[in-house]
Amino acid sequence: RKRLIDKTPRNSLRVSFIDALFPDAFFVWLQRDGRDNVNSLLNAWRTPRYRTYRLPAPHAIPGVESMWWKFVLYPGWRADARGPLEVVCANQWVSCNEQALGGLENIAPGRWTSVRYEELVAHPVVEIGRLMSRLDLPLEPAVRARADAIESTPINVVTPPEAGKWRRENPKEIEAVSSRLRSTMEALGYE
Repeated sequence: RKRLIDKTPRNSLRVSFIDALFPDAFFVWLQRDGRDNVNSLLNAWRTPRYRTYRLPAPHAIPGVESMWWKFVLYPGWRADARGPLEVVCANQWVSCNEQALGGLENIAPGRWTSVRYEELVAHPVVEIGRLMSRLDLPLEPAVRARADAIESTPINVVTPPEAGKWRRENPKEIEAVSSRLRSTMEALGYE
C-alpha cells in the first residue's frame, strides 16, 4: 500500500490517461485564482529556474530564454511562440484548468477533491487536515507541523504566497489577459 504523489501541473492535461494507468488513483485538484496564478507564471518565466522543455528551435517570446519553454505545453502552444508572455501564461492556466474540469467529469466524485490555493495559504493546517481526512490518512504531527510552517518556510516559490499580489507585481499584463481568464475563473467559482 504505497502511495505515489505527483504535483505536476501538466498532468492536468492527462487526467483520463492517468486514470487509465491508475484506476484506483485519487485526484487532488489544486485550484487558484487565475490572476494570481498567471502573475506567478510571469515571474517564474522571467527567472533562470523552472526550465521544462528544451525546444528544437527557439521561440520568440520577448524577455525570456528563447531555447526553453517553461511549464505546460498546452494544445496550440506553437501559435503563441511569439508572445506576449502574458498570453502564454494565461493560456497555460486556462488550458490546465479547462482540461482538469473536463477530465474530472469522468472520475467518480469519491475519487477526487479540490483544494483552493487561497484557503491552503490562509488556513494550511485546516486544509491539510481536511485533505488528509479525505485521503483516509492520519494528520500525523510531522505533517501538521509542516502545514503550520507553510507561511514561514515557503517551498519552490519566486515570491512568497500572497492573495492579490498581481495588483502590484504585474497589473498591466494581468489586465491585458483578464478577458481570456474570465470564463474559466467563473467556472471555478472566482469572481
